[in-house]
Amino acid sequence: MSSQTHAPSQQTPRDINALLDTVDSIHHIQELDELLERVLHESRRFVKADAGTLYLISKQRLFFSYVQNDTLFARNQAESRYVYSSRSLPLDNRSLAGYVASSGESLLIDDVYHIHSDVDYSFNPSFDQKSDYTTGSMLIVPLITRSAKVVGVLQLINALDNQGQVVPFSEQDRRYVNQFARHAANAIETARMSKEMVLRMVELAELRDPYETSRHAKRVGAYAAELYEIWAQQRSIPERTMRRNRGMIKTAAMLHDIGKIAISDAILKKRNALSAEEQTLLKWHTVLGARLFSRADSPWDQIAREVILNHHERWDGSGYPGKIKSLQLSNIEFGAGKRAEEIPVSARIVSIADVFDALISERSYKNPWVEERALEYLKQNAGRQFDPELVEIFLGMQDVVASIRRKYEY
Repeated sequence: MSSQTHAPSQQTPRDINALLDTVDSIHHIQELDELLERVLHESRRFVKADAGTLYLISKQRLFFSYVQNDTLFARNQAESRYVYSSRSLPLDNRSLAGYVASSGESLLIDDVYHIHSDVDYSFNPSFDQKSDYTTGSMLIVPLITRSAKVVGVLQLINALDNQGQVVPFSEQDRRYVNQFARHAANAIETARMSKEMVLRMVELAELRDPYETSRHAKRVGAYAAELYEIWAQQRSIPERTMRRNRGMIKTAAMLHDIGKIAISDAILKKRNALSAEEQTLLKWHTVLGARLFSRADSPWDQIAREVILNHHERWDGSGYPGKIKSLQLSNIEFGAGKRAEEIPVSARIVSIADVFDALISERSYKNPWVEERALEYLKQNAGRQFDPELVEIFLGMQDVVASIRRKYEY
């Protein structure tokens, strides 16, 4: 473990019970993005860090998975989830995070602009120069699983004292964050495998329907998560509930058309207009997909089922599959469409996200719409096809939408 020691820190002793409670809580988070955000947030809170970055290793590079900075992003934490996430660093000594990932050692640095010249790592000031931010103290720890695999790096920036002044991190901080990082790494590895399974399901649907690409699914999931969070904040939904539901809605949105794997290629890949009979058969993807998530005691199954079954319902009641007696009946008859708040909010959210992304995406039967035209379509159909309140929220979050589109380019 390397350090650059100056004056000893006078920070408050850390509460080990709070650390243990946080460790326990992260092991109950199944959605990867929710977990990454929580790990970074809790580690920063624990040592009173102004900023931080969580990197994950993929293809022998370090990718910016989450960036938080209370000074720079206080007004728009949502956009910061995506603005840096396509960037990456090599696993070498040209960056502090690269050194930690490649060496497996943690770093404790009192002032990154006064690093000793006899060490194997260096600080790259380019971010400070571009953002007009001043990095001072840093605590950087590897995320190492119980099988000794380095899966990423947790980088904490600028410890703050009770007056908001930048101070060094302490050796106690390093011990506690290293302990937390070991538990976080195992939770991340488990959640990462779960997300890979979801993406494989999306890729399976893509084999059947060329329009259901993994990038489309990721964009719809991200739009839906951000839209839900704003909606939930406006209703003062407790943060823990909001974060849990946000993650489940994001994943469910990615799987909204998974039922299409059971629909004939003759329908999915037909270039001409579908007949009335073919349109009816296509509508069955909502029921067939929802049947995959039938566990009554699982909150995840409930939200996935709600989204998959209802994302083609319309605010005015003219959507499908409508009110049906049971998903498990062999002979299901589509009933009268659900209307307004009869439609679960998760499905109302995904409907907007899905339609918007489909409109601005290229299809064999149409050119991509420009963003302004797609937004105007949402506005004109608010109160008919879409929940008008959710449309208004979506129209007001276009800075975040733009960041998501840049992350998951076409």
